[in-house]
Amino acid sequence: MYTRGNRKDYDFNISGWTWKDIEPYFLKYEGLQDLNLLPKSSAAYHNTSGVVSIGYFGDSGNPWHKRIIEGMTSLNFPYNPDVNAESQIGVSKVLGFTSGGERVSTAKAYLELKGVQRNLKIAKNTQCTGVIIDENNTARGVTVSRSVNETLRLYAKNEVVLSAGTIGSAQLLMLSGVGLKEHLREFGIPVKADLSVGNEMSDHVLPLINIKVDHDAFSASNPLSIGLKGIEALQWLTTRTGPMTSNSLTDVTAFLNSNCYNFTLKRLVNDRPECAIPNLQFIYAYLHKGVANIAQTFLPMAGEVLEQTISANDESSFIVISSVIMRPKSRGWIRLASSDPLVPPAINPNYLSEESDVKEMVEAIKIIEQMVETPIYKKYNASIHRLKISGCPDVDKNGYWECYVRHMTNSVYHAVGTAAIGRVVDERLRVKGIKNLRVGDASVLPHLPRGNTAAAIIAIGERLADFLLQDQWLSR
Repeated sequence: MYTRGNRKDYDFNISGWTWKDIEPYFLKYEGLQDLNLLPKSSAAYHNTSGVVSIGYFGDSGNPWHKRIIEGMTSLNFPYNPDVNAESQIGVSKVLGFTSGGERVSTAKAYLELKGVQRNLKIAKNTQCTGVIIDENNTARGVTVSRSVNETLRLYAKNEVVLSAGTIGSAQLLMLSGVGLKEHLREFGIPVKADLSVGNEMSDHVLPLINIKVDHDAFSASNPLSIGLKGIEALQWLTTRTGPMTSNSLTDVTAFLNSNCYNFTLKRLVNDRPECAIPNLQFIYAYLHKGVANIAQTFLPMAGEVLEQTISANDESSFIVISSVIMRPKSRGWIRLASSDPLVPPAINPNYLSEESDVKEMVEAIKIIEQMVETPIYKKYNASIHRLKISGCPDVDKNGYWECYVRHMTNSVYHAVGTAAIGRVVDERLRVKGIKNLRVGDASVLPHLPRGNTAAAIIAIGERLADFLLQDQWLSR
């Protein structure tokens, strides 16, 4: 999904970091293909000439697209044609990183630019193992491993930039002597800078709620279903059109502030300023009848939960609703598990350690319960699949949903914050106390944006590129 989050997400209380400062970098890379499909008022919030193609996903042909939107509007959710424009609140068909029926990646967008292949060298099958920092605390290059017995030292002409992600960049910094001094000394690593690397990690998390629908549909293992999928695949291979240009129901999303939902009136009320700032996002997916049994190896569940899910999915298709907590208060951390760079780090995400996160999840599920009672859902005999979970209260008892979310919550893999601006890097993304070393990835974000993180991370990369060019010009 291409969602930038809320404007207030980029007010870091650090010089040079406000929405006004970061917005130009979203616009710089955005190559919107479908501006004509948005309201005229959206034009000021978008760019059509950037290098990363943005557009709408194809039509899945699933009638639940319109039904989901109808269900949300029944609860007074406004239909929002553009969550990246004036308001983020409401239910929307969202833009994505897609063009011409294919997924768009940063590799495809940037590496195919003219001149890149001539100027950029990429070492394949090579793992960075640390930063070379000299006695003057200046980054000189990196060490890399190409095989068990081959280690190379690569020296930088100007600067070293780490872009290994929230987990990888934190691990590389610690291996290189940048981190909490007590922790580094445990592994005999000389301390170059005593910084809180690895702390304050936050991540979007969600509980999965399955809604049973389409009870009379053909099973995914039915020859007719398999044949139809074959035709869809052939259509995509030959024309890049058809249902396989979609991501099913996942381009329908909704943002809301649950504090502005009236459970008595069963409606969203936007009657005060805080209502414009979401704390929840609903993401939808569709699981065809019988798929759980076929794909059970890939489902994020096991034991009694998996058995019940397979059994229910054999009888009905599922709409899978994920209620994402936009700004969880729980914080985790990353530490070294070994001074060997090829050993993965120790990760404690510490999800749901703050009770307020559980409370927001339960509120989200109660909104979903009311959504399933709207006329459009009742028309198609939709119902929530309530799992019986050992150790949890019965499905109709108090405390059931609180227990449910502690068993059924998953990561969205949006972790940020382990090398945050202000704590580890300065306002120009330079590692504090180390010359010629910067970080440019999700780890520098002090907190999560209220939306999917890809858009924000690409903007960080564009801004870092400007910092590098500006500072190199000033140093001449």
